[in-house]
Amino acid sequence: MSEHYNDKLLTEGSRYTVGTNDGCTFKNVIFEGTRQFYGKTMMCFKTDNSKQITVNPSYFSFAVEGETDMNEVTYKQAKEVSWAD
Repeated sequence: MSEHYNDKLLTEGSRYTVGTNDGCTFKNVIFEGTRQFYGKTMMCFKTDNSKQITVNPSYFSFAVEGETDMNEVTYKQAKEVSWAD
């Protein structure tokens, strides 16, 4: 068991099916990382057609890891290249 309270549950660039506690499910979304919204850390995802989904961790219920051909390192490299365009 880890001694750190801030372990990452999700890997940036990986695909997930994400559920919230109100029963809503987002399938096949890519985890982009976290961002601050009025001091609260929010989980940010992107769909295949570049729509953003932001989930408050308080409402996060589950995540099922999906198929992906990208790991965290290649995701960061691709993100850096796309920002340069």
